[in-house]
Amino acid sequence: MGIRAFLLLLVLVLASCGGGGNDSLLAGGKSVYADTCSVCHGTAGEGGVGPSLDDVTATFPSCDDQIEWIALGSDGWKTERGDTYGASAKPVNGGMPAQIDILDPMEIAAVAAFERATYSGVPEAEAIAQCRLDVAEDEVLAE
Repeated sequence: MGIRAFLLLLVLVLASCGGGGNDSLLAGGKSVYADTCSVCHGTAGEGGVGPSLDDVTATFPSCDDQIEWIALGSDGWKTERGDTYGASAKPVNGGMPAQIDILDPMEIAAVAAFERATYSGVPEAEAIAQCRLDVAEDEVLAE
């Protein structure tokens, strides 16, 4: 699946999910982080095999780019987007595994929002909006 199709699917899935509030959206991201991401990025986002996530919003000012990075991983990003990633054009040379076939679009968006809110200090409602977890169905239909 191409990344544009993936992002469209993400928006459609999120629009159909209905409410539950910020707590449940970020709790889902926290759970995905603990189960999938913490092995490399540390239990508190401090880094380890993978980099620290305390500056994730400096690396990815756009949550769409962060979602795409998580979905594609290092190899997929290099193929789809090129040899650098993020706002500072860091070289792609890591071992970030693609999550597109492991996590569903809602999980990827939720973990991106969780990382932004928890490790970069973005207010929860803002992180949820940046990652389109609050998309209303009529907004999706208007696109």
